Order: sequence, then C-alpha cells, then structure tokens
Amino acid sequence: MHKKIAQLANFLKTTGGRIGLVTHLNPDGDAIGSLLGLYLFLKKAGKDVTPYMMDKVPSFLDFLPGLNSIKNKLDHNLDLLILLDASEFSRTGFEVPERTPVIRIDHHISGKNYSEFDIIITEAPSTASIILELIQQYDATLLEIDIKKCLYTGLLTDTSSFRHSNSFRWAFKDAYFLVSNGLDVTDIASLVYERKKLKTLVLLARVLSTISVKEGVAFITIRKEFLDELNLDKSETEGFVNYPLSIDEAIVGVSLVEMDRDTWRVSLRGKNKVNLSKVAETFGGGGHFNAAGCTINGNLNEAIEAIVKTVKLYRI
Repeated sequence: MHKKIAQLANFLKTTGGRIGLVTHLNPDGDAIGSLLGLYLFLKKAGKDVTPYMMDKVPSFLDFLPGLNSIKNKLDHNLDLLILLDASEFSRTGFEVPERTPVIRIDHHISGKNYSEFDIIITEAPSTASIILELIQQYDATLLEIDIKKCLYTGLLTDTSSFRHSNSFRWAFKDAYFLVSNGLDVTDIASLVYERKKLKTLVLLARVLSTISVKEGVAFITIRKEFLDELNLDKSETEGFVNYPLSIDEAIVGVSLVEMDRDTWRVSLRGKNKVNLSKVAETFGGGGHFNAAGCTINGNLNEAIEAIVKTVKLYRI
C-alpha cells in the first residue's frame, strides 16, 4: 500500500464540506470509471460530493452507474476539488476556482502538483486502480457492485484489455480482486467494445477513406462536417485511432478530430517505439508512453508535419 494513498484516505475521512470531482476533456473509460467509482464511494461514505465533466459521455459507456449525476457546469462554491486522470486542471476545460484546494489523483508521467495529498503513481495500470486502493484503505466494506463495475471498466479500457505489458501484475491483481469479490464481468467487455450505432460505422467508413502514412506515422482525419452530417458527437470517435495504429508499417497511429477551423484534437497511440507522452507535452498535452493526447492549432498539413517532426525527436 502506498503511504500517500493512506494519507489521502485519512484526510478524506475527516474532511467535510462540498467535494467536487473532475476529469479531462474527451473522456475515456478510465476517466469516467474513476470519476463515477470515486463519486459512488464517497456518496456511500456520507460525503456531499458531485461529479463534473464538460464533455458528453461516449455512448459505449452509457451503462455505467451514476451517469445521471454528472454535471457539466462546475460549481465554484466547493470546499475541495479532486482532479482525476488528468495531468493538470486545464485539461478539464473548466477554470480552477480561485479559493478551492485541488488534489490530483493520476497515473500519467507528466503533470502539475497541487497539494501534499496528490497521488501520482506512474506504474499504476489505470487511475481506477489507484481509486480501488484508496477505497480499500478508507473502508473496503463500502465497495458495492456499482463501484466495482465502474473501476473495472476503467481498468479494462486503460490497459487495452490487459495488453499493456508495463502493468500486468497490478492490473491482473485488481481484476482478480474485483471478480473474486462478486463482480460479474461477463457483459462489461461486450458493452464497451461490441456496441456501435449504424451511424458510427458510417462515420468510420468515411474516416478510413482519409487514412495516410508518413514516415511511419499513420493518420486519420475526422472533419467537423463528417460529424455534423451524421448528427454525431466527437465522443463517437473513441477507439478510431486504433485503425491507423494497426497498419504494419506504422509505429504511431494518430487521429485528428477537427474541433474548429484550424484546431485539432489529437489522439496518439504507439507500439513501444516512441515516447508519445513527450510528443503530446510538446503541444501542451500529456499522457503515457504509448497513449497520449493534445490539441494542435494550424491547418491539416501543418498539424501533420508538426506531429511527424516531433515523433522523430522522441523515437527510441
């Protein structure tokens, strides 16, 4: 057990007031699983707690308990904010309330420190894994099935179904614990990976027509007009980046989602040959060695050139 986790658990036991939980834009399974898992736990523990998230929940995560409790406008009259699965508060899309203390719980390599209670464990397979340890230290008897379902979903998705080699032992330990303590995981993988709207597949077909490879970096482009024509949200593009990554000659896969004119939300995935965390940091983002994200300004060609140039700098 990490000492910092025990310290935070003791602090949360004694703290009162209104607690807000926040996570990053373009949320993935770990972001939402951690957000809802900690929310449901703290609520069960008798805390006055509210989860906040600016972006919509992707449709493949619509089965998670507690979704209807998420607010998209941050209350600035909170006594404590807990930042989950994000390298810094700016990645939430919210402004930091001036007088509200922030605690960060994360497993990303880079980022900003906010308090003596921050927990950043880079060897953790997911932020959900840190939350699970925090709950066990606080009071494991409050760990209900709905909480376990959220945390398992975070673990499953952030390890790409237990395929990330740097965290095998911890990841399988957590999965074993959850399954051994009453969680039926039979349907979770199917709910996450095997449900697509027809419109989402139509979008994917159009996006795949944009695929290209340049110096070992494979790109897909998701134009705003593609989403508008199909009346889809950008959350429906989650996982699309795995298609360029799967190309044999690619060492990095990239998806570029057009947010506005000359503004691109970039997802990066790798094959252990490029430090993508450093690539993303170059553009004000962050993440892990093989999975990272950022926002780039410029036209499409400028964005592609900038990414290819930066990948070269951080190739192993």
